[in-house]
Amino acid sequence: MRVLLITKNFPPRSCGVGDYSFCLSQELAAAGHFVTVLTEPAGETRHLAIGLCELPLRGWRDVGPAVEAIAVWAPDRVQLEYSAYAWGRWGLAWWVNAMLFRLRRRGIPVLVTLHELAISMRQHPLHLPVALAQWLHIALLISAAESVAVNMRSRADLLARLFPWWRRKIGYCPNSSTIPMVPLSPAERDAFRRARGVRPEETVVAAFGMFHRAKNYDGLMDAIVLLRRSMPVSLWMLGDAAAASPEYVARLKGAAQEAGIADFVWWPGRLEAVEVSRALQAADVFVLPQPDGHLTRSSAFMAAAAHGLPVVAVRQPGGLDQVEFTHCEHVWLAERSTAEELAAGIRTLAIDRAAAVRMGCNLRELYRARFDWRVTAAVEQRGAAHADPVEASAEPGTVATATTAGGAKS
Repeated sequence: MRVLLITKNFPPRSCGVGDYSFCLSQELAAAGHFVTVLTEPAGETRHLAIGLCELPLRGWRDVGPAVEAIAVWAPDRVQLEYSAYAWGRWGLAWWVNAMLFRLRRRGIPVLVTLHELAISMRQHPLHLPVALAQWLHIALLISAAESVAVNMRSRADLLARLFPWWRRKIGYCPNSSTIPMVPLSPAERDAFRRARGVRPEETVVAAFGMFHRAKNYDGLMDAIVLLRRSMPVSLWMLGDAAAASPEYVARLKGAAQEAGIADFVWWPGRLEAVEVSRALQAADVFVLPQPDGHLTRSSAFMAAAAHGLPVVAVRQPGGLDQVEFTHCEHVWLAERSTAEELAAGIRTLAIDRAAAVRMGCNLRELYRARFDWRVTAAVEQRGAAHADPVEASAEPGTVATATTAGGAKS
């Protein structure tokens, strides 16, 4: 099958959706498909084992050239990896709607993967006009697409309730890890830890991401302060802080300094994927402090799962997006994203190492069975979700997919 993947960003540009698109393209190519990626020019040479088409993707003037280039390549399917704010300042890119409708008129099936939905009207009441415009934009995307995928069951459920006439198009396809595992021997693991001043009896807690304010890294920092009163523990803040608020990162570092734990917090900055993999394997516990408890949309969580780390996360109200995971079997689920709750989970796993290892192994096996790239690529390859998203959500571990031709992740 000839597959054309459209993404605004693509390596070497740093972007979560771009990394997702790269991994997906590699997996589809490995499965025997002819894959070409249509993306913005990077300004440097890219060495890839797949086809690459670089065209401006910035506005209305680019619709015609993009559609013509796609038609010339004559793909069996187009897959648009879409995160609205990457394409438009207000999360709106009406010209993308026009591009999809033109492709539809030419008989080219399009799968749209919505990595984000519209902003919440309840959380942002002053932005009501923007939210309504974003929902209209999403409705037009769904209308033009043959199928639509989202990375959370609750999102599939929401779209099916808002647009019941399109529910057959809408499916659930969780994210996969964008950090390939590079095996680390026990000796290499010990050397990695020693090089960063970790003592043999010390517990290393890792967090990974872009350090956005809404993820509540403040609570994690406070949890480390609490833990250090009774046990040796250090914190590795893995990830690129360049995309985060400089004021927020400065506040986190200032809080560590004031609490006297700055020497036990490692901020390595941007790392290549191989170094992230090494750091994850050298850590003891992974913490995802975000209060919403969204796991299947988090590539950071999936990276920890793929590497077999025991994870402390936050229990989601309602739990629709956590049905694949069992507390104390796959993940330690704190009741709230508070320093006390996070510290309790970390302490339990640090003390009971056998339970921590078992939990990490269980999570890795679950990842391989349900979230690995071979599973994600198979879902996207099969296409439109004809299963009822509400019914699919009721069965833990099921994925809404179709057996007809057509299309397949925050």
